Amino acid sequence: MDKTKLIEQIQANLKDIYHKAIDADAVLKQQQQEGNAKFSALFKDSLFKQQHREFLPYVEELASDLVLLQESQDDEHFVTQLKIIVAKLEQMHKLLVDFKALAR
Repeated sequence: MDKTKLIEQIQANLKDIYHKAIDADAVLKQQQQEGNAKFSALFKDSLFKQQHREFLPYVEELASDLVLLQESQDDEHFVTQLKIIVAKLEQMHKLLVDFKALAR
């Protein structure tokens, strides 16, 4: 698969995650208002650079990673960035699926 197709696929995944993150953050906000959701971060010991209590900041980091991927000048840097973003996308997908199952 060429770089353009990979980037398009990542963009589609990111768009899907974005919409799910908005829904998940709404549930989190409600849970926090009810005195639940007492945790310091959604991810601990992950590839994400920072820790947040909501999903959207992680989506923003993924979007920044996508820009870095698109700006990669050489194949080695592209592959390195690709591995990082794919691993983060997998973590987000898994957490969103797990969260949705728990929130029911």
